[in-house]
Amino acid sequence: MGQPGQLDALERAVEGTLAEGAFEFDGDAAVLRIDGSPILLTGWSLSLGIGGVSLLLTGAVLSLAGLADVARWALAPGALMLAAVLVLLTMLRFTSVATLWPELEVHFTERALVHRRTRVPFGDLRPEHLVWKNGRFFRRLYVRHPSLRKQLAGFFEGEERQAAEFQRRLWELISAPDLPGVLAHGAGGLTPVQQWIIGATAPYGAVNGFRVDRLGVASGESAGAADRRTALELLRDPWGAYDLEQLLGAVNWLVQDGHRADFAQDAELAARPAPEQERYADLLREVDDLIARDMLEPPFVERLIELVRVRYGDGERGEACARLVPPLLRDEPGADLSEQGAELAQFLHRLFNDRSHAGEELHRLKTLADPALRANTGRFLIWDYGRALMLYRWGHMVGWLTEEYCWERMLPLALDVQRRYASWDDMATCYLQGRLLWSGGGGQAQDEYDRLIDTLATDPRSPWNVVPFDLELTRDWP
Repeated sequence: MGQPGQLDALERAVEGTLAEGAFEFDGDAAVLRIDGSPILLTGWSLSLGIGGVSLLLTGAVLSLAGLADVARWALAPGALMLAAVLVLLTMLRFTSVATLWPELEVHFTERALVHRRTRVPFGDLRPEHLVWKNGRFFRRLYVRHPSLRKQLAGFFEGEERQAAEFQRRLWELISAPDLPGVLAHGAGGLTPVQQWIIGATAPYGAVNGFRVDRLGVASGESAGAADRRTALELLRDPWGAYDLEQLLGAVNWLVQDGHRADFAQDAELAARPAPEQERYADLLREVDDLIARDMLEPPFVERLIELVRVRYGDGERGEACARLVPPLLRDEPGADLSEQGAELAQFLHRLFNDRSHAGEELHRLKTLADPALRANTGRFLIWDYGRALMLYRWGHMVGWLTEEYCWERMLPLALDVQRRYASWDDMATCYLQGRLLWSGGGGQAQDEYDRLIDTLATDPRSPWNVVPFDLELTRDWP
């Protein structure tokens, strides 16, 4: 259950004992729940069982001695006590009677013991507050604090060694909790490297409502179905992926070029003299207006060619791209096979199909007037790779990709991300800048991304705080 650590040691301490199964770790909330009902119910069952058997044996002896009338006074209560044991065991098996005893909760992110409305901070606890109460058959561990008196666990008398080990491990958790290790324990069964990979998908995944502690869907039938439904909707719109082939095509585009190519081109435009920028802006507005009014007859093509020539420079590259415009408009086979053709085809596709593209591009040029941001355009790999990694996750959620396929292909992308940045914070900064450029100004959605990044950076359950950025990224799963 998770990575080796304090919680694993606690679990090993109770293996094969009466206390086994009395602990449940909620990884979503980072809470260890301790159920004290097993020892109570075991004690009752054992007492009733021993009493019932004793009375039945006594009744049997009296019957053999010819004292049948007296024997009934022992046999009837004995049978009732054994029946009570059967009823109790049946209730435990088929009802929720055990929930009548409120659980003690160890809240790791809040660093407190919680029982009902009582909350005791870890810092207020001392070793002497953990007290043993020994009986003929059981050893019970209690927390005896002025604000909280509650049974923690119970062991059979013969389990003294395991009981002592449990007390030691529990105190380690309370006095010096290894919070990253504890949180990793509940991270959907992921290995450290897998958690790192999910960390690279975190901004794009979290902003769309997906968990950042697993590859697949959330736990629970309804939550899992909701994740699958949302993943399928997002694959279709905005990604246009209705099947596996289209999904892998989108991933390949993000990895090979993505929006990084546009950012680099816009940065080059933003570095040109102001008159050239104004000329490009005027042509872009003119062509966009003609497309919006569906005025595609001459001189539309001539103006579009001029726009492309200015966009890609007045030199040889600009002329080569300008010559590609007519065959691309006619959708001639092979027109988009070259690197220039593919890049130009993407630009034309957005120009014709995205009514906000022109405005966003003009805003990008204003944003890239900042030389520092312009110099950083080569570091926006995470904007494309983070989304490519998330596409793999969505492909797995909807059943198109196996878990093994995803991890195998996500690991090399994660390595590229790690090589490009110095820390989670550095990666997040470049992601936000990439998103700002892509959106053409950000708006309210950019504020949402800013808040999300702050949450990922501060939440102790975030993979950014569970695994270090400089973790050695080699396969560590079976």
